[in-house]
Parts: sequence; structure tokens; C-alpha cells
Amino acid sequence: MSAQFPTTLNGTDNEKLTELCGFPYHQQAVWFLNAFWNEHEGEAEKLWAFVDKCSEFDYEKHEEGCGLDEMNAHRFLEAFDETMTVREMRANLRESGAIGEKERPKVVPLIHVLLFKYNVDWKRLVNSSQGDNAEKIAQAQDRLAQVKEAFKQSEEAAQQAKKALAEAKQREAEAKSREEAAVAAAEEAKSREEAAVAAAEEAKAKEEAAVSSANEAKAKEETAVAAANEAAAREADAKEAEAPFKAAQEELEAALAEVKKQEDEYN
Repeated sequence: MSAQFPTTLNGTDNEKLTELCGFPYHQQAVWFLNAFWNEHEGEAEKLWAFVDKCSEFDYEKHEEGCGLDEMNAHRFLEAFDETMTVREMRANLRESGAIGEKERPKVVPLIHVLLFKYNVDWKRLVNSSQGDNAEKIAQAQDRLAQVKEAFKQSEEAAQQAKKALAEAKQREAEAKSREEAAVAAAEEAKSREEAAVAAAEEAKAKEEAAVSSANEAKAKEETAVAAANEAAAREADAKEAEAPFKAAQEELEAALAEVKKQEDEYN
């Protein structure tokens, strides 16, 4: 920033505006406030915010810069939710005579943004006296510094809160994961238990079926043994009943044989 703040501009009105556009962002804002303090005193803090944002987006010269390239100028406008475009702004400035019809500025100075945003007389701007509102401007800058510090502290608190929230969410997610794992393990254990009960019931059913089959086979065996015993008993009874007849037959056969023998001897 210049060691001494200029109080006058030289040349024609257009030359004065060109000179003003070459001032660092801070000096452009101060000049504008001095020129239009009565109308825009309440915008002082916003203008200092503009200065800070221009310095932030000016990657080469920072606070010593005087204008942004078009891409960063659009970023600057978006940062403050401004609906204007660089093309619209320059078209307006050409209509007012602030820049020539064929003039194609390589950068967008802060003063161009302020002229378009607040729709003020650029000629009054470049010919205004400087220094009358220095104290009020300094006060506004101090208020902005306080606001920035408060914002910084708020941002730090917000970051800490965000970190704490992220950690809390992480812990919650881990707890939920453990809970889900426990539920899954319980369900798996229950499933295994049910499978074991079903297997035991199936085994019991098979055992009962085997016992039933064994009992049935035993009953059949006992029936068969009883039938065999009864058949044997009947056979024994038949043999016993047949014995007298067989003895009589044998006796008859013996008698016949004796008769025949006698006949044979007689003849």
C-alpha cells in the first residue's frame, strides 16, 4: 500500500478514473467512501469486506493489487451473491462514458464494481475531495476488523463443533455397527439353536420309528415262532395219532407174510 494516500487525481475525467483504477483495493474503497459518504456510510463495512475478498482472490499481488482477472472477478461477485456479470458491468460503464467503446480492460478494478453496484456518478467520484471522512472511515475499518475477528472465532468454533459432530457421528456409527453385529450374532445363534432343536426332534422321530420297527419285527418274529411251535405240535400230534395205525399195518403185513410163507411151504 502507498505510504501516502493521494488526495487528487490528474488529467481528464477518464484519465482520473484510469488513475484511480490503478490504486490498491483499499485506496479505491476509501476514495469511494470519501466521495459518497453521505449516501453510503452504512456500506462501509461491506466495502472493507470487498477489499478483503479482492485481496484473497488476487493470487499475485494480494492487497497491493488493483484488479482481478475475469474468472476471479466472477468468483468475487458470486461470493457476495451479486447477480451482475462482468460483461453487464462493462456495458453499463461504456454507456455512462466511464470507459471507451473500444476499451477492453484486462482486469476488473474494485472501483468498476462499486460504480455499477451503487449506480453513482463516476465524474463526481473522480473529482471528489478526499480526507474529510478519514476518521469515520477508520472507525468503519476498525468495526470490520472486529467483525472479521468475531467471524474468525465463530468459524473456529464452527469447525470445532463440526469436528465434534463428525466424531459423535462416527462413534454413533460404530455403536450402531456393533449393535447390528450383536443382533446378527444373536439371530445366528437363535438360528443355530432352532436348527439344533429341529435336528434333535428329527433324531428323536427317527429313533421312535426305529424302535417301532424293531418292536414290529419282534412281534412278527414271535408270531412266526408261535406258528412254528404250533406246527411242530400238530406234527407231533399227527405222528402220535398215526402210530397205532402204523403198528396195526405192520402187524397185518407181518401176518400176510406168514400166510404166504405157509402157502409156499404147503405147495
